[in-house]
Amino acid sequence: MSAVRIRLAVFDLDGTLLPRTTACQQIAAAAGDPRTIDDLERDYRAGLIDSTVFAERALRSWEHLGEDLYQRAFAAAPKIEGVERALARLRAEGVVTCLVTMGPRQFAECFPGFDHVHGSTYPTRILNPEDKPTVVRELQQRLGIDTDEVVAFGDSDSDFPLFSALRHTVAVNSTPNLAAIAAHRYDGVDIDQALDLVWPCPEAVGR
Repeated sequence: MSAVRIRLAVFDLDGTLLPRTTACQQIAAAAGDPRTIDDLERDYRAGLIDSTVFAERALRSWEHLGEDLYQRAFAAAPKIEGVERALARLRAEGVVTCLVTMGPRQFAECFPGFDHVHGSTYPTRILNPEDKPTVVRELQQRLGIDTDEVVAFGDSDSDFPLFSALRHTVAVNSTPNLAAIAAHRYDGVDIDQALDLVWPCPEAVGR
């Protein structure tokens, strides 16, 4: 039985389900051009380019390789353990699951098992951190789910707007800023264990 009533579970991708890496970094690695993304990420962090310019230049560096590049990048990407177990537990209890990322939608859609996937469509529709709570609110309204019935899992400052809007949050291997506002903090290699913080299963007792 859950410690709280949860009807919607929202997961971040970059840094959360993909530990210490991002979808763009993995796509660039599969394309054989990691330096371009490294340079773009440096410029973005420095405020020299915005997310639209980032997306345009990133897409230009790999779009000639075709749509199957996303599948190849996903297959090679490191992933946190326990995703399948966590989603199965949530599904068994009727909880809706959602993956929300600023990364490319085509990569995010390679992750199996989520009921809803939202990501950026390069280069025309880019999700920014402020868009994450909007996406979640729209999904809540469609499904008739209250804010107190939502839990979010994230790792970085880009999840700050979403975490600020929710009561049930889990910072996963996160930045200090996000950990400071999260209801729970998890440091480890298994997202199913992070889920135990808000949705404990019998096996979690005594861990």
